[in-house]
Amino acid sequence: MYLVGIDLGGTKIAASLAGDDGTLLGTLQCPTPPGSDFSPVLEASVQLVDRLFQQFGAPRGQLAGVGLSCPGPLDLKQGLILQVATAGWQDVPVRQLFSQALGVPTYLENDANAAAYAEAVAGAGRGCGSVVYFTVSTGVGGGIVLDGKVWDGAHGSAAELGHITVDPQGPPCPCGSRGCVQLYSSGTSIARRAREALAAGAHSCLERESQVDARAVERGVRAGDSLCQEIWRDAMVRLGTATGILNQVLDPDLFIFGGGVSNAWDLMEEPIRQGACAYSYAKNAHLIRLAKASLGPLVGTTGAILLARDLL
Repeated sequence: MYLVGIDLGGTKIAASLAGDDGTLLGTLQCPTPPGSDFSPVLEASVQLVDRLFQQFGAPRGQLAGVGLSCPGPLDLKQGLILQVATAGWQDVPVRQLFSQALGVPTYLENDANAAAYAEAVAGAGRGCGSVVYFTVSTGVGGGIVLDGKVWDGAHGSAAELGHITVDPQGPPCPCGSRGCVQLYSSGTSIARRAREALAAGAHSCLERESQVDARAVERGVRAGDSLCQEIWRDAMVRLGTATGILNQVLDPDLFIFGGGVSNAWDLMEEPIRQGACAYSYAKNAHLIRLAKASLGPLVGTTGAILLARDLL
């Protein structure tokens, strides 16, 4: 028997095939069909699944279950995508649609929570009972695994880690709060703050860059540019502030950091640790453990498969 994990994104769909023990056998992906109509997305996903079975010469009748990793917000109890603004999807009964199309039980989870479960079970957090996972890329998100289980919260909206307030007097956030860590520590925010500083007259090696993005700031940090170092350090210390707040509440075994920005982990770890220690009990600060995520681009489909294996 086989399991399939499908990671639905606004720009691409990825599907992985696994044995019933959760070991990945292969992965395929395709662009996400544009538009608010979900039917082409479902069709493209089913085609990926068919191609995977054909590729491995296995009958699709041996498919035992499907795990879905989706952006949100979701209604996990009803199996609905409530809204994915970037794709235009709204009130989509996604769990029912996939169960009907593929003829097997389907497990639905928020994409960041699925990634957290993957890293906790099969990645950097293997062997840990409790893990907090940050994804730091265009935005800041994450998931929480407590005692081996994804913590969804009472209403399915737990672990909005990017919206932990790290500066109550900070700028307003589209979420309705102020000073959220995402406004400082995401790749998008790092780049925005650099561009704002240049527009205000700051001098930096970034003036020679054709595109001022987070990677350009990272290069500036490595080159010893003072503006880049200031922006980067502030972003990472604030990410550490959020880490310290969560440590006070949850006391997990491990904090894991993934996403595109985490490719510069050697520049992240120490300022995150300093920020976390500053906002934790001094006597417990030395117990905080940090790690870089290990599963890379397969984290979404891996998490979906493992959740289907363990919970269907």
